Amino acid sequence: MYAIDTNILVYAHNQSSPWYQKARGFLKRILLELNGTEKTIVGIPLQVCAEFVNVCTRQNVGTPLSIPEAISILRLYTEVLEIAVIYPQPTQLQTFLKLLETTTTRKKVFAVALAATLKDNNVEGLYTLNVDDFKDFPFLHVENPLA
Repeated sequence: MYAIDTNILVYAHNQSSPWYQKARGFLKRILLELNGTEKTIVGIPLQVCAEFVNVCTRQNVGTPLSIPEAISILRLYTEVLEIAVIYPQPTQLQTFLKLLETTTTRKKVFAVALAATLKDNNVEGLYTLNVDDFKDFPFLHVENPLA
């Protein structure tokens, strides 16, 4: 299974983003691949859901969404399209602390938290534009689908 990072969702729903068309096209392609399969191939971590609402509703975003619009988008993905939500596991704190020992900058704290969630859920891949933020995690195959 692969997880979708916040930036992909934000760009796919921010029409003023230079990445809008590519991100939207990527998500449509992934959703078409999901159609008709019984196996879960993509998921959205709970942390990404929270970050998506936080980022896409900011007034400094080119085309900000309202909170109800952001909620509607997340419901579309998780309830209508049935994309799996990836939840933190009880082991997350210990995994987070262990992974945090491998980093030297506080700027990667949220990336480390996301990596811990993915590791504890045996998620092998992540679609993100921030490939470098995850290069220290050999258990994770990281891909920039918009490159």
